[in-house]
Amino acid sequence: MTPVPEGPFAGVRVLELTSAGAGRTAGMLLADLGADVARILPGGREPTGWTPEDLCLDRGKQLVTGRDAGSAGELRRLALAADVVLDDATPGRSVPGLGPAGLLAARPSLVHVALPPHGTRGRWRNLPADPLLLGALGGFATHHPAHEPGRPVASVVPLVGAVQGALAAVAAAAGLMGVRTSGHGRALEVSGLHASAACLGTMMIEGMDVERVFSPGSRLPGSPNFRTYRCADGRFLHLAALTADFFFRALDVLDRMDVLVLPEVDGEFANLLKPDVGTAVGEELEPTLATRPRDEWLAAFAEAGVPAAPVRTRAEWLDDEIVASAAPPVALTHPVLGRVAVPGVPIGLPATPGAVRHLPGPGHVVGAGDLWREHPATREPEGSAPDLPLTGLRVVDLSTFLAAPFASAVLADLGAAVVKVETTGGDPYRVFSASYASANHAKTIASLDLRTPAGRGALLELAGGADVLIDNLRPASMARLGLGDEVLGAAGPALVRCSVSAYGRTGPFADLPGFDPVLQALSGLSAAQGGTGEPVATTAPVHDVATGALAALGVLAALVARTGSGRGQHVTVSLAATSTFLQAPELTGYDGRPPATVGGRDFAGPSLARGYHRVADGWVAIAAVDTAQERAVAALLGPDPEATLGGRPVEHWLAELARLGVPACPVVAREGVLHAPHLVANDFSHVVRDPALGRLRLVRGYIGAVHPAPGAGPAVRPGWDRAVALLGAAGTLHEPFATVAEEAPVR
Repeated sequence: MTPVPEGPFAGVRVLELTSAGAGRTAGMLLADLGADVARILPGGREPTGWTPEDLCLDRGKQLVTGRDAGSAGELRRLALAADVVLDDATPGRSVPGLGPAGLLAARPSLVHVALPPHGTRGRWRNLPADPLLLGALGGFATHHPAHEPGRPVASVVPLVGAVQGALAAVAAAAGLMGVRTSGHGRALEVSGLHASAACLGTMMIEGMDVERVFSPGSRLPGSPNFRTYRCADGRFLHLAALTADFFFRALDVLDRMDVLVLPEVDGEFANLLKPDVGTAVGEELEPTLATRPRDEWLAAFAEAGVPAAPVRTRAEWLDDEIVASAAPPVALTHPVLGRVAVPGVPIGLPATPGAVRHLPGPGHVVGAGDLWREHPATREPEGSAPDLPLTGLRVVDLSTFLAAPFASAVLADLGAAVVKVETTGGDPYRVFSASYASANHAKTIASLDLRTPAGRGALLELAGGADVLIDNLRPASMARLGLGDEVLGAAGPALVRCSVSAYGRTGPFADLPGFDPVLQALSGLSAAQGGTGEPVATTAPVHDVATGALAALGVLAALVARTGSGRGQHVTVSLAATSTFLQAPELTGYDGRPPATVGGRDFAGPSLARGYHRVADGWVAIAAVDTAQERAVAALLGPDPEATLGGRPVEHWLAELARLGVPACPVVAREGVLHAPHLVANDFSHVVRDPALGRLRLVRGYIGAVHPAPGAGPAVRPGWDRAVALLGAAGTLHEPFATVAEEAPVR
C-alpha cells in the first residue's frame, strides 16, 4: 500500500464542535491537509448511518462519542489540548467554558474559529444553521436567477455553506500561521453572512455618487453574452463571453454582428448589460443558435477562443477527462457500504500533498476520554499580538478577473500587504468597474509593461522581497513574458507561488479559458438546479470565490510548511477541482446511494414546510427540521396554502411559526439589500471611494477578528517598500481605494 503523505498540517490538532455542513467542510479540508481532526458528534451519540454527506465531510476525522463528549469539562479539556477549535454554535447556545476569550486566556496560542450561521447580532442570530434560512437572510435567494423579478430561489446545493467552510479553514490556517510567526493565537469569525458577502460581493454594490452601478441581474435568461441557449438538437450550451472581445468573437462565429447596430445597442458593449436591451438581443440570437447542433457550435466557439460549454449531468462530468486530469476522484472501501468514490483534495501542494486518509466508519469512532491526554508543546508568545494574524505578510498578485484576485483579497482581509501588478492594458475585469473595486479595494495596484526589461525587472525585485506570488496566467503566457517557472523560482527559494487555472496547469485542457458559469454547466450544477426544465446557472460567482478561498488556504498551508522547511512550493488550484469541492456530497458515489436533490423552474424549496413562500407583503422562508414540524406547518396552512399565506403579512406568519417552534425568517429583498436590518446589525457593508466612481457601498469583508489585539505587529522588510516604490518608477502606481465615512463629500 502506498503510504499516505503527512500533509502541511501534520501534527496540528483540530477540535471540531460542529453540526452543520460549513463547519464539517472546514474540518474536512484541514483533515485532507494532514491535521488530526476530532469531531464531537452532537450529544455524543453513536453514528446511526453513513449518508453521502457523512462519507464526504467526515472523511479523515476521528468521530468522538460517549457521555463525556457532551460534558462541558471534558470539552474544555479537549479544547485546551488542541491547536484549533472550530465551533458553529449560535451566539445564544455556546457551551459554558468554551467561549474564545476564556480559552485564549488559558491558552494564548490557541486558534478559535467561530462559524455562527447567521452572524452574531440582530434578530435572527440564533436561528439554526440551514441553507434556506441563510439564503433568505444573506441575499443569495433573491440574487439567484428567476423568471419573475424579485422571486427568491432555493439552491439545490448548499453553495454558500461550502464557501463558509472553505473560508473557515482559511481562518484556521491564518491563525496557525500567526502562531508560527509570533506565538499568539487568535479568535476569528466566519459567519454565514461572511460567506454570503464572498459569494455576492461583486453584485451587492450601491453607487452613492453615480446614477447606476452595473449588476448582472437575476432575471432569466440573463445577459445575451452570459447565458444558456438551446441548440438544434434540443441540447443546451452556456455562452460565457464575459468581455467585449469575447462577445464580438462570438457574434462573428454566429454571423450576427448586425445586432451591434440595433438602435438600443448602438455599437456599445456596455448597452448589452442593460436588462431590457440584453433580453432583446438574447431573443435575437436564440433562433440563430437553434439552427445547428450543440457540438457544432461548441467546436466553432472553441476555434475562435470563445468560452462556452455544454450543459451536462453530474455523471457525465465525473466521466469527463477534465476531472480525471484536474481533480480525480478517490475510491476507498467502506466497511458497511463497500466501494465509495469521493472527490479528491482540491488543492495541489507538490512538496506536502494532501490526501483523503480514510472514510468515516466504525473503526474511527473513539471516546472523549481516549483522545489527546497530553497537551501539545506550544511556542511562547513574543511581544504584543499583531492586529491581524497575517500582518507583515507580503503578497504579489499578478492575476486578473475574479478567482485569483479573490485569493489575495482574503489574505488582505487577514492583514497581508497585497500589491496587484497589472499590465499597461489593465485587468480586463475593470470593464465591470464597481465589481472590480469590490475584489481589489484593499490592495495597492500598479501597472507595468512586463514586456520591457524595466517592467520585468521591477516585478522580479518585488517578488524577491515577497512571501507569496499569485497568478492566473497560462504557462505559455508566462513564458512569453519571460516569467516562466524557472525565472520566478529563482526569485527566492522561500517564495510560495500559487497558480489558479480553469482546468489545471498541465494536461490537454491547460490552455483553455474558463469562467464560472462554464463550470456550472460542465459539472452538472446548472442541470441539477433546473431539474427537468431548462438548466439554471446562478449569476453569483460561486466557483470563482470558492477557488479563491481554496487558493488562499493552499498558500497558507504552504507557508505553515515553510516555517519548518524554510522552502516555498508551487500551489495549484483550478475551477474544475473546485466544482468537485462545491458538490462533494452530491458527487460521492456508491451502490445504493439515495438520489440527490434536483430543482426546477424558480425552485422554491423541496416541500411546503421547507421553502420560500409569498405572503401579503413579501416573502418568508420556512425551514422545518423534522416530520413533526412539517405536520404542524401543513395544519397551520390548511388545504390551500398559497391562498392562506397570501392573506396575511410577513410578521403574522413569523409569529405563528415561532409559536409552533418552526424556524422561519423574512427573505431580504434584492433592492436595498445592503440596508436590510439584519445585515446592518452585523456590519455587513462599508463605504469606499473609487477614484472614478466616487463613493461605493460594498461588502465589508469575508473573515472577522473577534478580539483584535492592540499592537503594531511585525514590520515588513525594508526592501519591500523600496520595491513598491520602484513599481511607480517603472510603471504607474494607481490611486488607492479608500475607506470613507458615508457622508464624506465627493472630491
